[in-house]
Amino acid sequence: MDPKKIGNERSTRDVPLGFTAAAAAARRAFRPLHPADAPGAMSAPALEHPPPVARLDGAPRRLPKGASDPISQRGGGCECDRSKGAIVLFYAYVPIADPASLVTELRATCGSNGVTGKLRIGREGINGTAAGSHVGIDAMIHALASCAREPRLAAAAKSLDYKRAPGCACLFDDLSVRLVPEIVPFEPSTGGAKSARKKRRGGRHATVGGDDDGDKRGTETDASAPSAPSAPVPCPVGYLDPRDFHDAVRDRAASASTSDVVILDVRNWYESRVGHFEGAVLAPIRRFSQLPEYVESNKTLFHGKDVLMYCTGGIRCEKAARYLASLGENDGGGEKKNGDDAGVTGRPRSVRQLRGGIVAYARDVLGAEAGAEAGAETKSAYKGLNFVFDNRGAVPVTSDVVTWCDGCGARSNRLGKCAGFGCHVILVVCEACGGGNGDANGEARVFCCGSCEAQTIARETTPGAKQKRKPCECDGYESRRRRLLPTPTPGSVG
Repeated sequence: MDPKKIGNERSTRDVPLGFTAAAAAARRAFRPLHPADAPGAMSAPALEHPPPVARLDGAPRRLPKGASDPISQRGGGCECDRSKGAIVLFYAYVPIADPASLVTELRATCGSNGVTGKLRIGREGINGTAAGSHVGIDAMIHALASCAREPRLAAAAKSLDYKRAPGCACLFDDLSVRLVPEIVPFEPSTGGAKSARKKRRGGRHATVGGDDDGDKRGTETDASAPSAPSAPVPCPVGYLDPRDFHDAVRDRAASASTSDVVILDVRNWYESRVGHFEGAVLAPIRRFSQLPEYVESNKTLFHGKDVLMYCTGGIRCEKAARYLASLGENDGGGEKKNGDDAGVTGRPRSVRQLRGGIVAYARDVLGAEAGAEAGAETKSAYKGLNFVFDNRGAVPVTSDVVTWCDGCGARSNRLGKCAGFGCHVILVVCEACGGGNGDANGEARVFCCGSCEAQTIARETTPGAKQKRKPCECDGYESRRRRLLPTPTPGSVG
């Protein structure tokens, strides 16, 4: 597999280039746990490609074509007293019988109570982040907990950890409540690819069962499914509360040998770049659906290891954990392997998720005001910012600066975007380099790569000419991996 092609924008928009049959088949071999077992929070869909859906006012598009939301530099930019309101982050994996009606109901409830945010609803559950007054947020939660049409959701909503924090409706520009096939996208969007994977599964599928500690896992198999020559060793999937996760990370750091324990950050590269747990593997992925491709190319990192996994609020870990635990289940002995990778499926010995994600860690281990707390830097195993998908941009967990400016290489954690036309790549851009979105009046501009800069200059110098945007030369695993390094390498700046 060519590492330069892996994660390329053109290859991953539909079906990732280099996807093997094993990765594709294993990807579907899991089901998330239900919310009673896994309360947590969410992260909204990636910023690069906002879906062209209608707003409440009927407008077909909130932003002009080719534009994306700017990165806030003022923590939301409003003057509201956020103690009078709240922002919540939550998810629930629970079957929804009539998701379309729930969309309509929540849209009305939130709209009439001044609540903004992003709610994603599908047959597998609900994924939401919302902000507004305390009265408005309470009204939304009450609508969930008293939904007679969806009794399982109502029961789950009563015990969810909503991760309530001070906030206001200004943290989102509007309200978006959408019906989606997945409440956090993990599958390629093309039906043909899904059908091909379904055929490769040979009719066999798996569900996750067992108690909250993940010590039991159930599988369900069609009667017509071919029998595998030998069953893989079970991989237990469970949770660690924030304080226990903290201790596990610290124990790994203090151990003379860390080879058997892997800390895995399953967020996108621009999230983990500005903040992460010490010693974590930072996957250079642009979107969550690229994680199986990355794992498939790095199976030895995880095979037979104890994996400690985390994300923003827990929802991505639900799917990622079951995916890792399912590796090797679909091989069935049909594909003979030779060489150093013989028998290496990537299947861990165990997987433990940080319950509630980084948001819960900052709250429970460091206190409500994590970033401002004296001594947080020495207490925290997480260093830097927590990237969030609202107008705050990123929330300090500690004051540590763990990355560098894409323009000059100076230490910085100031977020910006590529100045290229139609390019929405999130960069780190220090104050001196102009914030990443400069203009033609001499303001400094930072581009993600030389090809993006050349395309932009060509467009500016030949106005009116039709120029189709080409993929950036930096859009691949290797360039993202370089940006995740603690210090810049030659050729990676400017």
